[in-house]
Amino acid sequence: MQELKFLGYGAAFYPVLGNTNAFFEAEGDLFFLDFGEAAYEKVVRCFDLKKYRHIYVILTHLHADHSGSLASLLSYTHCVLGVEVNVVHPLETVVELLKLQGISPKFYRYMPTLPDSCPVAITPYDVPHATDMRAFGYVLSAGGEAVYYSGDAADVPEPVLSAFLAGKIARLYQDTARNPSSSHCLYTHLEEIIPMESRPRVFCMHLDGDYEQMLKEHGFSVVQPAFKE
Repeated sequence: MQELKFLGYGAAFYPVLGNTNAFFEAEGDLFFLDFGEAAYEKVVRCFDLKKYRHIYVILTHLHADHSGSLASLLSYTHCVLGVEVNVVHPLETVVELLKLQGISPKFYRYMPTLPDSCPVAITPYDVPHATDMRAFGYVLSAGGEAVYYSGDAADVPEPVLSAFLAGKIARLYQDTARNPSSSHCLYTHLEEIIPMESRPRVFCMHLDGDYEQMLKEHGFSVVQPAFKE
């Protein structure tokens, strides 16, 4: 499984770093992990969406910084490009959200998980984030390797952490907060659960301030945006 690339890596309340949305390509398919308010403009500017065999948007949850411009993408791909986008989320609540935004189900294809024919497999994990909305992290597998993408999560699921420490998951892409929060993973908690020798394989994202250097000094990696502003 290749390393993920990022449109942005900031928290909702720190938009200077952009919304934390990742992407990657596999066998002619394009995959987005979340699609926040700032994603649409960057994607239309930086991608040739018509060149891909399939496009998938995999959502961790429905807060606006993770799904806020999905409706614009689906309007554009359906009405202008004539391209069908696959929207992946374990819950059909995303269909209801898009209906409220004027997006008919005929504009896209909803699926609760990736199809067996897809070159990538995903396994969702419920993660602690909001009290009024379920949120998911995903283990993504391809080419005999797996990575984990947390979305927004206050902790790492125990099965994921155990598999990571055992070397069965190559990299963690983890929501990492500097300020105490019941919704996001405080960096000091990551220090408690990740030994120093494994921290370079933890890629911190969804930052709520300017503390990249501090995270690196503590042994962690930090994701970077793929495109310059």
